[in-house]
Amino acid sequence: MSLVTSQSVHRALVNAPQDVVFDLIADMEEQRRIFQSVIHTAQLGRDDAGDRVERWSWIRPLDAVRSWRARRELDRSAGRITFAHENPPAPLTAVSGEWQFTAQPAGATLVELRHEYAFDDGAPDGKETVELLDRGSAAQLNQLSDFVEAKADIDELQVSYESELLINEPIEDVYTYFSDASRWNERIPHCLGATLKEETPNLQVVTMDVQVPSGAVHTTKQARVCFPNEKIIWRQLEGLPPLDDALYGYMLFTQAAEGVLVRTGQTELLKRNGVAKRGWTVAEAKHHVAEVRGGRNLDSLKSAQEYLSRRRA
Repeated sequence: MSLVTSQSVHRALVNAPQDVVFDLIADMEEQRRIFQSVIHTAQLGRDDAGDRVERWSWIRPLDAVRSWRARRELDRSAGRITFAHENPPAPLTAVSGEWQFTAQPAGATLVELRHEYAFDDGAPDGKETVELLDRGSAAQLNQLSDFVEAKADIDELQVSYESELLINEPIEDVYTYFSDASRWNERIPHCLGATLKEETPNLQVVTMDVQVPSGAVHTTKQARVCFPNEKIIWRQLEGLPPLDDALYGYMLFTQAAEGVLVRTGQTELLKRNGVAKRGWTVAEAKHHVAEVRGGRNLDSLKSAQEYLSRRRA
């Protein structure tokens, strides 16, 4: 058997200055806003030359959550970010590449995303895996361009809010109440049914049927990254509320002397036409969403408190 290498390059003209586009890709926190499949990102370390990062994404063709860790070298003066994956997805044995940002006339930037893949020629799915990642690269450039074009609107229409509750129960029980989605229909009043797909431990895809206040049944799908007894990070993939273009959030579990402090937060990207149809200003829509949906989040926390209290009794 021998090693097969494959290279790809994708290009897009992005209507923003070079430094601005460089910063968007360099900042891992921005990637959940830019790329529609990204659930969570983390910076694992940093030095003068670059950093180590991890990103968790939903892979649509597999309907599964996958993560990659990479070492990145950030060269602002050259307009370049290079990367090498530490955990290339099987059957690949190596994945590396670079983002190149080149200033263009009228304040635009030519963005090039290059990849080099390696796999054993005996691997049955090597070419298919490369093709899957290559399609993902093309989609990323399209989404980056779209995000830059709409960034002013996105900044205005994005709303975040948080609820919290102190639950006097063991942290393991509180965490499990929310992490074990297969039992939500037994525990959460408005949940009529839930299906949990977890091919890799703690990386979940959850499909749930819920009954909304009007009595209608609504089906949602979300991808989740779970850190036992610490946090759950999620992104809604399907069944978004009618007012939303994007919805993602988190739950944090913190041990305190009096119990477990659970904080749940969400970020929503509102639709401008949806806001207008309701006759609201953007500020009024943000207030409504934060008040109503934040209240529902608090109700979910109270349902956990009540369920665990009844079980203990």
